[in-house]
Amino acid sequence: MLYLAVAVVCFALTAMFYKLALHKGCDREGLIVAERVAMVILLFSYILLHDRFCFSGTVVGLGAIAGALLFVSRISLLYSFKYGRVSTSWTVLSLSTAIPVLASIFFWKEIPDLRKAIGLILVPVAIVLLQETEEIY
Repeated sequence: MLYLAVAVVCFALTAMFYKLALHKGCDREGLIVAERVAMVILLFSYILLHDRFCFSGTVVGLGAIAGALLFVSRISLLYSFKYGRVSTSWTVLSLSTAIPVLASIFFWKEIPDLRKAIGLILVPVAIVLLQETEEIY
């Protein structure tokens, strides 16, 4: 539970740092690189402290692919912060948690509980509600 709380705090701080970097005119790609380096240092510190250093080639390959995709997604997030509203960008990012849930349903035949099913049904509704609409008077 402690790791989850730390992750939520760090996730929220990341968005604020990205927006601050945009306002200050900082190198946003440099910020992402610094974030990735910090993640690698923290990951290896955890691995060394808990003696869990056993990786297969498949795990390393999947990790490299996931890291590259995460880098691309962070660049996309930065541009959405630059050209859009933070609230909209953050909401879409939060809605993206439905992707792993859908993957577990399709690939591992996981049966979602009622709460997950309702959440998955509401994702498209939320995306439709996020669309900019013309006000009719």
